[in-house]
Amino acid sequence: MKRYKVFCLLLILLCWMLAGCSPDLVEIDEEVYALVLGADISANNKIKITLQYPSYKGSGGGGSGSKSSGGGGGGSREEIGVYEGNIITTVEASSILEGINLLNTAVSRQISLTHCKLLVFSEELAKQGVEDYLAPMMRYRDMRRIMHVIVCKGKAESFIKENINTIGESESKAIELMATQSLNNGLFPRMTFIDFYRNMLSPYEQPLTAYAGINDFSKLSSGDEETASPLKIPEGYLPSEVPRKGAARRELAGTAIFNGPKMIGVLDSFETRCMLIIKNQFKRGIVTIEDRKAPGKVIPLDVRLGRKPVIKGYFENGVPIIDVRVNIEADLGAIQSRVNYERLSLVEALNGQIKEFFEAGLRQTIDKTQRLNCDVFGFGEYIAGNFSTIQELEAYNWKKHYKDAKVNVTVEANVRRTGLMFGSKPLKSSQ
Repeated sequence: MKRYKVFCLLLILLCWMLAGCSPDLVEIDEEVYALVLGADISANNKIKITLQYPSYKGSGGGGSGSKSSGGGGGGSREEIGVYEGNIITTVEASSILEGINLLNTAVSRQISLTHCKLLVFSEELAKQGVEDYLAPMMRYRDMRRIMHVIVCKGKAESFIKENINTIGESESKAIELMATQSLNNGLFPRMTFIDFYRNMLSPYEQPLTAYAGINDFSKLSSGDEETASPLKIPEGYLPSEVPRKGAARRELAGTAIFNGPKMIGVLDSFETRCMLIIKNQFKRGIVTIEDRKAPGKVIPLDVRLGRKPVIKGYFENGVPIIDVRVNIEADLGAIQSRVNYERLSLVEALNGQIKEFFEAGLRQTIDKTQRLNCDVFGFGEYIAGNFSTIQELEAYNWKKHYKDAKVNVTVEANVRRTGLMFGSKPLKSSQ
């Protein structure tokens, strides 16, 4: 009976404790959730913070991609930062956390970063160093660890103003899907905040992140140029250089690479694909090569990894050696020349061309990173097995010796499928 009374008393106390609210708890409608956080350099060693968050009015997504105008009684929509159902606001402060706190002086709801999807650093700030901003963000409990990190050309504020969703109504969903496009094309890497910060502390590899910019649509040819010029297939693009127009102006292409906390260089979209192949993070993408049997014609290939790359690291006469073996599989997307590449003998020749193409690209990308002495591939993890203790590895300082390493690359290429056609035949005409 005594145990029963004690149990009932504990149950009553538990119910009483669960019925109350913690002082830290906030009602959902008392907060506004920032979707994008941007950081720019400002004067007097200050930082300029830009936030994008939904207004909770209208669709919040935008269909036309243009800035809203008119209405509001406090100036134009652009002046008060209203862009297609989103609010974009900027403040100058001594730190990111202080800036967010200052923005609460003009926002009716408490700004929360628990659902932030994207962190944008300007290129100028990234080259100066991001260490002063990452540490407090990593310590701050409201900061979302799995948000994506990018570096943009120009100002982060300008990039965020162009971050307008043209498909669907959910801005949050659009930002998530934009980051996952890397899985469909391999033209830029996916990098979360926690992985970016961890790579800065790692003795094995250097940080990297997606490179972004704003396209002014000036790279697209007008169509009046000479058409008799020889075929030129660009291997890779950087942001703002993609020849296109329409849709959103913001775009992601290539990789920003870091040495510690400072950005020191970039990889274009093709070099990014080569990097992702070695890191086993390349899912698939369309690669176009010139048809050797019909100059001026091209062969688009749907490329993917056949198996995980095999990487070995060892020392030879004190020199670090890295052996990389890559297996590439490809499907034929089209044969403009109508050459019957479905025949086994011609497929073997095409395999050799694909092998040469990727070996040259991988070699070029590795050489570029070695000139910058920036191991973004994580080769240090394979070298680490040659040391008895972590102290020995840290004393050796792999990041310092990466430029001295000899990297051997071998590619095996195989065309697996020819699409829905079993044989290419010449087209018939009266001529």
